[in-house]
Amino acid sequence: MSTRSRLFGLCLAAALACCAPALAGEPSNLRGNTVFTAVGSIVRDPATFKGSFISLKATFLGWKADQDIGAPPVTRSDWIVRGEDGSNIYCTGRMPEGLRPSDPEARGIRISLLGQVMLTPEGKPFIIVSEATPLVTEPEPMIAVSQILFDPIGMKGRTIGLLGVLAKGFDQRGRRFYLLADPTGAITLDRLPKLYPRGTILQIKGTVDHDENGLPMLTGVEIVSAKP
Repeated sequence: MSTRSRLFGLCLAAALACCAPALAGEPSNLRGNTVFTAVGSIVRDPATFKGSFISLKATFLGWKADQDIGAPPVTRSDWIVRGEDGSNIYCTGRMPEGLRPSDPEARGIRISLLGQVMLTPEGKPFIIVSEATPLVTEPEPMIAVSQILFDPIGMKGRTIGLLGVLAKGFDQRGRRFYLLADPTGAITLDRLPKLYPRGTILQIKGTVDHDENGLPMLTGVEIVSAKP
């Protein structure tokens, strides 16, 4: 039995004890039956979207990306959003009302925006924003870990909420990884925005994906609450 498999079992026991595309033409207001483009689609195929006006729903990250996307394309004040699949993209122009990129409390807020996709000389996409608005917070659907484990393909790309116990371990290469376990199973977490002690009860939200071994993993993790 592998190290990770043994840790899955230990985490489960702990949990049982602790917690029972693009829109061509001129831009329009973000109202009505707006078609929203995925950030990941733009990042993967920027040439297709070059010059197009698009609408996005994304997570505001301010000035701090959670992956390497290089330097700001226009000004030092350019800011970043994250799509449902975890892809990051720079934005420039109008800032979302009431949000400041330097404010850590603003990071993680969901926004909608309207803008035009442009490319840097190196071919990297960014968005010139003409309208951006914070979204009314909608709670992510809370599910059991087993729902992901039983249908990892069907769940991939969905943003969900989980409640469970945090565990830590090391893989066969000596790399640390994190798990969240509830009474139905355990799932690997890609990374945490803040470190917590092992055994902390976390309510989190994130996007279902797969790790390098094809096992289910939660990416873009955001902490809703934490209880030692």
